[in-house]
Amino acid sequence: MNSNKSFIINKKYDPLITRTVLRRYWWWPITFVLLLCFIAFIYLRYTKPQYESSLVLQLGNKDNAKDVLDIENINSRDDELSSVVELLKSELLFEKALNRLNLNVSVFSRGQILTEEKYLSGTFNVQPYSLSDSTIINKEISVQSAGKGKIKLVYNKEGKKKELVAPINEHLKNEDFDVVVKVNDPEQFAATAEENELYFVFNDREILSQRMINGLQVSALDGRAKTINISFRSHNPQLCHDVTNAVAYAFIQFDEDQKRKSSENVLNFIDTQLDSLEAEVRMSKDSLMVFQRKSNLSDPESYGTTITEQMSKLEDELFIIEGELNSLMTVSRKLSSNPNRLDVYRILPEMLGKSYEEALMRHIEELHDLMERKDDLLFAVTEDNPEVGLVNQKIQSKTSMIQRSVAAVENRLTRNAKSLRQKIGALESQVFEFPEKRLEFNRLKNIQDLNEKYFTLLTEKKVLYEISDAGYSSSNRILKHAKIDLVPVAPNKRLIYSSFVLFGLILGFGVLLLKYVRFNEINMMEDLQSVLPEKASILGGVPLFKYSMEYSQLIVNEAPKSIMAEAMRKIRTNLSYIKPDYKTIAISSSISGEGKTFVALNLGGIIAMSGKTTVLLDLDLRKPKVHLGFDSENGLGMSSLIVGQAELDQCIKHSKIEGFDFITAGPIPPNPSELLLSQRFREIVEDLKTRYDVVIIDNPPVGLVSDGIRNLTDADIPIYVFKSHYSKRNFAHRVRELFEMQQLSGLNVILNGINATRSSNYGYGYGYGYGYGYGGYGEGYVDDDLKKFKEEAKKKRWFNRFFKKK
Repeated sequence: MNSNKSFIINKKYDPLITRTVLRRYWWWPITFVLLLCFIAFIYLRYTKPQYESSLVLQLGNKDNAKDVLDIENINSRDDELSSVVELLKSELLFEKALNRLNLNVSVFSRGQILTEEKYLSGTFNVQPYSLSDSTIINKEISVQSAGKGKIKLVYNKEGKKKELVAPINEHLKNEDFDVVVKVNDPEQFAATAEENELYFVFNDREILSQRMINGLQVSALDGRAKTINISFRSHNPQLCHDVTNAVAYAFIQFDEDQKRKSSENVLNFIDTQLDSLEAEVRMSKDSLMVFQRKSNLSDPESYGTTITEQMSKLEDELFIIEGELNSLMTVSRKLSSNPNRLDVYRILPEMLGKSYEEALMRHIEELHDLMERKDDLLFAVTEDNPEVGLVNQKIQSKTSMIQRSVAAVENRLTRNAKSLRQKIGALESQVFEFPEKRLEFNRLKNIQDLNEKYFTLLTEKKVLYEISDAGYSSSNRILKHAKIDLVPVAPNKRLIYSSFVLFGLILGFGVLLLKYVRFNEINMMEDLQSVLPEKASILGGVPLFKYSMEYSQLIVNEAPKSIMAEAMRKIRTNLSYIKPDYKTIAISSSISGEGKTFVALNLGGIIAMSGKTTVLLDLDLRKPKVHLGFDSENGLGMSSLIVGQAELDQCIKHSKIEGFDFITAGPIPPNPSELLLSQRFREIVEDLKTRYDVVIIDNPPVGLVSDGIRNLTDADIPIYVFKSHYSKRNFAHRVRELFEMQQLSGLNVILNGINATRSSNYGYGYGYGYGYGYGGYGEGYVDDDLKKFKEEAKKKRWFNRFFKKK
């Protein structure tokens, strides 16, 4: 199993991990904030500022002739505000606005990074007089100082370079164009031309409009007040001001032109119709006169005048009778539905002015009085009172009498109406019997009258519209004029910096969160204790020695009073609690670099210093290091013993500490696993147990290979080494596997490289520590005993590097 390749994800909050991540990576948010602030500064430094001008336009019209003629002007219309807004946004109106400005030519100044349009603000201005060749539109024409009050224009045409030179403020003319470059201050112009690249282009109005219209913003402010806000954004404040005003004035002019054109169209239509009607009237008159001559009818209308008058009189009488019948039916309907006093009162107005008013009015009033009397009695007595009953009888009698009268009147009116209809029908039959000539006369007369009437109407309308149009005027007005604002609206420095700082904080804390989620290190005893299985016991901790060592070394003998030595003594004491009569100690780790060899060297040295004879075996046959710690050669060793190439006494070497011997790994074999699992190795260990009080085995890392697992199983005290800030949390899975799959009865854990400046239940807070091999380094407190060791180790390191073979 390769534990170094796997990783875990922290899903729960752990204050220990939080403190470690903040302490180690606190600079990430600050770095991101500073970096993004620098990016924001660069962005603001090299981003052209945008300016804005705005005005408020109010729509309206005024009709002075309306008060005199009392008619609506044909131009008066209630325009939708949204349609006007769309018109103001359109390219049609924007091009009309640009036509009001002097934008045939645009002048530019190009610096090392930015190019700025110099609209009415540069050191020179170009006045175009003619453009003969349209192919140079939108092409750059460089403007340079030629010295001695002269100016030079340079441009490319059809792949050829062309130049023009002339005095300042005079015509520069060739077959392509004719312009005058106006310069007020020649010295300032020469300085600007030397510093920046100056040029101008002939504008294509359509392309210019498409490029600039993106800066136009139009929005409705108040629908009832008909106010519209017009604004324009650009990199030039003067251009913003001029374009905004130009759009407003272009709309006002366009609106007046459209309304004037509408009036002209209506009046032209009336004139056309009058010309046509005049001919129609003459023709109808001529037709009528010709007909009268042929029919010898001087006044054919006199014959039908009497009939017409009679029919009209009879129709009027019939209309009156039908109206009285309708009113009488209303009275009858109200009386038949048990009316109350209010209903009877409302009947009275129905009979006013009618032929039956005198016959019924008095009876209706008497009925109303009886009902009023009944209502007065009911305020004093109940419905069962005899007097109330008497009044009810009178009311019923009066109602019946009125209904009979109404029926009699209705019968009479119906007969009269029938008689009138018969008379009208007789007169109509007489009209149909008129001679054919008379009917033809009437037809021609009607045509003449209709044409004359239509002609007269159009003539009157023409006069009215002419007067109305003369009295009408548009009242679109600008309520708030555009101003030149020299304060840019974009980019917003405060917003940019705030956004970038916020984004930097988000990125920084995102990195911290990622580091927290992916945090997989063991830094303190608390971290180790939280991930180990319950069967594993923590033997102790080894402080970090903040001095660079090329490889693991024996230092407890050089500094017997140091905190390092005290830590080893405490571990030695804890070993006695675990198994007082222990003989073998097997030390391993997950991967190389966690300090198992360092722990083996110094633990063996501290045990030997207590009076017990100790031997250290280097069984890391792939990467042996024990011989380096003793500054010895890796000659005959464990591989030689196991294969029978040497005797035990030949391989045992003595260290500087009395009673502490060691056996190096020997030559690296091709089959280290088979050697460590051989019976010969067991025999060697048993032989050593008879010679020494303690046998310490430096195993290979069991997280990478399985060579040393059996040694851990067979040893009296198996020790597993983790290294602070180096070992991963998921290495504890290997420890769990050793319990579950290898059936270890117990395992003792040592945390190496503890930062002793932080208090811990297993650490030592005196500022000591160690580091070794593979680039470990640091500097810190070293006591008097270690100063000498430091100097000697430095000399040995240089000596071994240049003169010894490893």
